[in-house]
Amino acid sequence: MKVLMISIDKGLLGQGQLGDVVERHKKYGDYAGQLDIIVFSKKGFAINKISEKVTAYPTNSVNKFKYFFDAVRIGRNLFATTKYDLVVTQEPFITGLVGVKLKKKFGAKLLVHFHGDFGGRQLLFAKIFVLPWANAIRVMSAGQKEKLIKTGIKEDKVRIISTPINLDRCFNKKSEIRGQNENVVLHIGRDDEVKDYDTLVKVFKIVKEKFPLVTLVQIGAQKKLEKAKIKNGFTDFIMQGRKDYDDVIDWIVASGILISSSTSESFGKVLVEANACGKPVVSTATTGAKEIIQDGYNGYLVPIGDAQALADKILYLLNNPGIAKQMGENGRKLVKEKFSDNTEKIINLWRELAN
Repeated sequence: MKVLMISIDKGLLGQGQLGDVVERHKKYGDYAGQLDIIVFSKKGFAINKISEKVTAYPTNSVNKFKYFFDAVRIGRNLFATTKYDLVVTQEPFITGLVGVKLKKKFGAKLLVHFHGDFGGRQLLFAKIFVLPWANAIRVMSAGQKEKLIKTGIKEDKVRIISTPINLDRCFNKKSEIRGQNENVVLHIGRDDEVKDYDTLVKVFKIVKEKFPLVTLVQIGAQKKLEKAKIKNGFTDFIMQGRKDYDDVIDWIVASGILISSSTSESFGKVLVEANACGKPVVSTATTGAKEIIQDGYNGYLVPIGDAQALADKILYLLNNPGIAKQMGENGRKLVKEKFSDNTEKIINLWRELAN
């Protein structure tokens, strides 16, 4: 099977990877046989041979307005030498439009992924311009599927398959980070508006004022987090920047609580990883978080954008380490029963569509 993917994740080009994105796509290639990936990028990137079976091609566009046209051009060039069975797009917007264009031109099947919890005008755009041409739609959670069905999308066209997670790595990991304890509060997320760093810094500020012994750590963000620091006048936390996957899991194991301040998440892979490491999670009630957290059992859900509510739950766990530990153990049990490495499910869907 030969698959062409359209992606916006520059980590696949060998720069700025956060988490296990490269490792996951290597595995996809091993199963599929051949996986070529067109990645939206500004100038300055080279073709990245990820493995014998997986290659990432940058668009090297002058600006973001050229992403679509450059991706279509590269796709046409690749189709000229390879007959792809399936085109997979990361989201139902610009990458989705590229997928539609290539499907119409070359007749390949089209699978559209929803790596994001979209609604309103975004969902309307996808329904009009992309989804009618998709042979299938992959979402990360039941909540996303319900939204699509309400818009008129046929139920059998939507498949729920969450992001693959290597739970064994989390279960068996021993942290190499010294001097950390249950008073470490950790946030993991890249530079993205939906992570709501303004709310996150407000939370950090409240928690530090009420619990001075806390150590606050953020992994993955840079520019947007710096802006939030300046805006809120609070800098007493550690910025670790981007880390490879092993380092990320190290930090989770070395922490006491993992938090999420997002305004929108389709799933919440890092929440599952934290629970797998035996850590309680406190998160805003996004579609993805509600798929993972049973409020009061393995963590807490609070209203989106409510910094005080997030801080209150974090402070409660910091002041009650026994309860925090029990929630972490509950989480470990829950994710072991509910989540797994979904790579084979994804590949089986690809094969079903290709055939």
